[in-house]
Amino acid sequence: MSPPRPSAASKESFASLFEQSEGAGKQRRRQYHTGETVEVTVVAIAREAVFADLGGKQEGMFERPALSDGDGKLRVSVGSRVSAVVSGVDSGTGQVRLTPVVVRASDDGDSASTLAVSAPAAGGAPLLVEGARVKGKVTGIERYGVFVQIAGTSGRSGRGLVPTAETATPRAADLKKHFTVGQEVEAKILNVDESGKIRLSIAALRVDEERGQFESYAKAERSGGGAGAGNDKGAKPAPRNFGTLGDLLAKKVKR
Repeated sequence: MSPPRPSAASKESFASLFEQSEGAGKQRRRQYHTGETVEVTVVAIAREAVFADLGGKQEGMFERPALSDGDGKLRVSVGSRVSAVVSGVDSGTGQVRLTPVVVRASDDGDSASTLAVSAPAAGGAPLLVEGARVKGKVTGIERYGVFVQIAGTSGRSGRGLVPTAETATPRAADLKKHFTVGQEVEAKILNVDESGKIRLSIAALRVDEERGQFESYAKAERSGGGAGAGNDKGAKPAPRNFGTLGDLLAKKVKR
């Protein structure tokens, strides 16, 4: 008995399955367009360029200076997450060129540019780096926090919020007594979410400054500085001056 011959419907289904399997093996590369916003992860760093994963086995390229600070120090490392804008696509090779907008802190909270002032990215706008120190002007004061326009930016994309708890003011304080519209402030970028909302902190910046001062002091102590810092090597620290007898008597009288 001969096997049953496949029906026309079966042939069509086999053909469609074959086409799908062929398509799976030859995935089309996604077409990117200038001005499109993307979220990417740095996968390789070269001498003049930084490469990032666009997904679908595609890579984008940043010019290295766009991701470096004013001293030429690279702000990112392999694994860093970056929000970027497609600045161009090579018609011949399909290479996607990217301009960074936000460099995000790594999962452990570390940032390659902590306390570094944001350097201008391509186009003149400052590169927003989570953990970076920025300057700006107060544009609004609300019960829940203070709005700040980051220097070098315009519009909503460069406006951040300093929540009440991050303003370094006493609890339940009237923020309008501590800030005025147009006032210049410095703050630290805590976070830039996927929608572009920027969260700033004045309190965190002060904590960083105090930590830096303490670390500098501790380093001076370990290196043998301390009270004798600035003296010639091997010289004894200058004796502490307790004041003259007249100074001591004057203080006693004032009491």
